[in-house]
Amino acid sequence: MRTRRNRSFKKRHSRRHYGGKKSGTGKKWTTAIEAAQKTLKKTGSLEKARSTLKKQALTNARKLFGAVSTL
Repeated sequence: MRTRRNRSFKKRHSRRHYGGKKSGTGKKWTTAIEAAQKTLKKTGSLEKARSTLKKQALTNARKLFGAVSTL
C-alpha cells in the first residue's frame, strides 16, 4: 500500500520539475535592418526608415551592453 501511494505522489509532482520542450518561447529580437525595411514598406519615406534604423540599433545596443550615458 505504501509503495503505491509514493508512486502516485511522484507521478503528480514530477511534471513541475521536468517541463516539456520549450521551442519558440520568449521575445524575438528585431534587427535594425528589419525595422527599417518594415517602415520603408509602410510609409515609403526614406528619412523615417533611416531614423527607425538608428532607433532600433540603439535599442538593441542597450539590450546588449546596458544603458550608457553620454556626457
